[in-house]
Amino acid sequence: MNKVYYIWLLVVCLAPCLRAQDIHYSQFGYSPSTTSPGLTGVFRGVFRAHANARSQWNSVPVGYQTFSASADAKLANREPDRSGFWAVGGSFHYDEAGRAELRNTNLNLAASYTQLLGNISRKKERWLFLTLGAQQGVARRDFNAERLLFDAQYDPETGTGNPNLPTMEPSSLLKNSNTFGDLSAGFNIRIQNYKGCEIVNDFSDRSWIDIGIGVFHLNQPNQAFEEEREEQLPMRFSPYLMWNREIGNSSLDVFGNLNFQFQGVYREFLTHFGGRVYLRDVPGRQVALELSCGYRFNEQLGDGVFPAVGLQYSDFFAGISYDLNISEFQAATRYRGGFEMVFRYSLNAVCVDKYFCPLL
Repeated sequence: MNKVYYIWLLVVCLAPCLRAQDIHYSQFGYSPSTTSPGLTGVFRGVFRAHANARSQWNSVPVGYQTFSASADAKLANREPDRSGFWAVGGSFHYDEAGRAELRNTNLNLAASYTQLLGNISRKKERWLFLTLGAQQGVARRDFNAERLLFDAQYDPETGTGNPNLPTMEPSSLLKNSNTFGDLSAGFNIRIQNYKGCEIVNDFSDRSWIDIGIGVFHLNQPNQAFEEEREEQLPMRFSPYLMWNREIGNSSLDVFGNLNFQFQGVYREFLTHFGGRVYLRDVPGRQVALELSCGYRFNEQLGDGVFPAVGLQYSDFFAGISYDLNISEFQAATRYRGGFEMVFRYSLNAVCVDKYFCPLL
């Protein structure tokens, strides 16, 4: 029975290594780099930066820690007749999960081109933008082999595992790192008001819609730790719909985000709805309060609920949410999930070149 226990423990520790899932956030609307490369450059301004942090399941022995940082910028258009613009970006992601401290580290560079397709409404100014984006990255996976206990390390005198005993396992099994290239792509369709060169937000029309998809791991790299094994990282498909609606001419907005994640056998669906009130709408000195709530579900139709609050002050936005676990795992978590925090900075500038700056 003791041997069975340690074999079970080894399987639990290595399970994330065998079927790893990508980094994902509840507030995905504030994490464009993990949603789609097609969102590179889709914002108002010339530069923006995001930071995301997530802590999950600290109430159980195997917690999860995730951190991301990303930035993207528009490139000035020197051709006055061009109805589009280029953008570039970069992102860094770090994730640590499980008892074996499985770590995923990603460093990515992205580029996109946004093209104005024209006005799609006769009665209102509703313009259509198409963005195509690609991302090339380097990823590294590793785990802490010292945290694992093997069958040979069972100590009959104490009745427990002894990490000081030899594992008696081949060195190839304990190869604990793998580095590989990673290719992703995506597109985004933006519908919004457009009045020419609009870097400065005058709050005259805050309504917009984003529809798109991100496809990650197009090259399906080999993520196996053992050199003689072939274990392809499945492609992740991330279709989404995000929208913001201004209520009349008031200082109130409502918004909604939908995201679907498909990766191998994994299925995840996220909904996120809320409202935003502008306490001050002076350009460059705006203040807005945001309240929202989201729901995450999978094949069991119940995984988590996350209320969130955010504050916009001038070019800075900060938000925090808390996941309430409602899956069958709540028997261990007692409904406790974890905090997720987001920080965003957007740099506006006076428009000196004719290039397009979608509202966000």
